[in-house]
Amino acid sequence: MTNYSQGASPGDFNIGALISESLAVLNKALPRFLGLALIPIIPLILSTLLIGAPALGQPPANPMGFGVLFLIYFVLLFAIQGGMIYGAFNELRGQSFSIGDALSKGLARFLPVLGVSLLVGIAVTIGIMLLLAPGLWLLCILYSAVAVCVVEQRGVFDSMSRSSELTSGYRWKILGLLLIVGIAGWVVSMIVKFIGGSLGGPVFGALLAQLVQVYLTALGSVIAALVYYRLRSIKEGVDIDRLATVFD
Repeated sequence: MTNYSQGASPGDFNIGALISESLAVLNKALPRFLGLALIPIIPLILSTLLIGAPALGQPPANPMGFGVLFLIYFVLLFAIQGGMIYGAFNELRGQSFSIGDALSKGLARFLPVLGVSLLVGIAVTIGIMLLLAPGLWLLCILYSAVAVCVVEQRGVFDSMSRSSELTSGYRWKILGLLLIVGIAGWVVSMIVKFIGGSLGGPVFGALLAQLVQVYLTALGSVIAALVYYRLRSIKEGVDIDRLATVFD
């Protein structure tokens, strides 16, 4: 049984341990997590196959078609978030899950999760456009809002407020975690895209990079679930079985 609480002392929020445990949880049920993560990536793969891969810094050949497929990707991405959290929590307490059950749990909270994600995305985007630092800081403050929305079944604004409460005191560590994972993921994607492009052309390179994105999407969702669990454990002493009862 995977148990993140093992070896963790009260107040401990270790970035290395979080990444290591997230990888362990993900790889333990890799086919199912990848199956969920593939769902929102399918429109991007179709876009590459039908429209082609734009050159770096260039707009796509069919902006309208690309925009429609990207919108579908955006909606599907948030449709699976609840299911990813459900899967991560089940793996943490040593229980298996099916893709069908995960999708059912995720869709049950689809509209609130979509609302939270839209508001968080708008707030973070505005912060980044005005000045990079405020946007990144808002991302850290609101990082657990989706997990709160799914697990605690709160409304949109209440989820954001609750995330601010949970992340207080740990935002620098959350920022460090996001930068490490984000930069590492970007570097791997660029390397794979470059190698694939050199071997089979830009479309092949883009497709390989999108397959890497499937794994990164799954990993990001698992990390978000574990961060939320760890914050609840540190601040409220809540164990994984109690948290996961919302899905029973």
